[in-house]
Amino acid sequence: MTEKRTIGELIEKEVRRQQLSIVEFADRICCKRNNVYNLFTRNNMDIQQLALISKVLGCNFFKELAEDLDLVNETDESEEDIQNRRAVSQFMEKVPGVLRKLNASPIIVFSVSENGEYEGSPVPDFMLPDYAISFTIGETFQERAKDFYHPRLVSIESLQNKEGIAIEISTNHLHGSRIINIKLDYKSEDKWYDTLKFALEVYNSFRK
Repeated sequence: MTEKRTIGELIEKEVRRQQLSIVEFADRICCKRNNVYNLFTRNNMDIQQLALISKVLGCNFFKELAEDLDLVNETDESEEDIQNRRAVSQFMEKVPGVLRKLNASPIIVFSVSENGEYEGSPVPDFMLPDYAISFTIGETFQERAKDFYHPRLVSIESLQNKEGIAIEISTNHLHGSRIINIKLDYKSEDKWYDTLKFALEVYNSFRK
């Protein structure tokens, strides 16, 4: 009988394969050394932390989780968590290629909040730094920010094109800046293409 694998074990195996020291790996993922050893024993993980680890190690662990049912936590992972994780896996796999098709920079950056909590204001999960386009996992930015922003300082509105594709426009009235946000859920590659095309068109209209 094959022993069940965990996501922590997969991460540890990849760290060892790349011959990274625990100190170096801990530094790259903004974590204390002792917490790294704890991480190696875990069978579930916050999406944002796993995104950072995937980026640091150059390995899409979301894809591993989506394709291997034995890696799914059996006790405390909700269906929503599973769907969000699969959506992130697909996002990381498909969106860079879609951006290249649109002749746009495929660079994606992301933020990591402490314990998934926001102290000052909420932040998107991923961003296209060259285009002020952001992504929030499983929810709109308006849903995430509803308890943080005063509408006179920051307003968030939904914009929809004739094909029914929706994006959000977040306007900071204090600084006069705008950011486009896209809800990161599971989309077909064609839907991602149409969504990003629309977002880039709107972004370019801001610059005129």
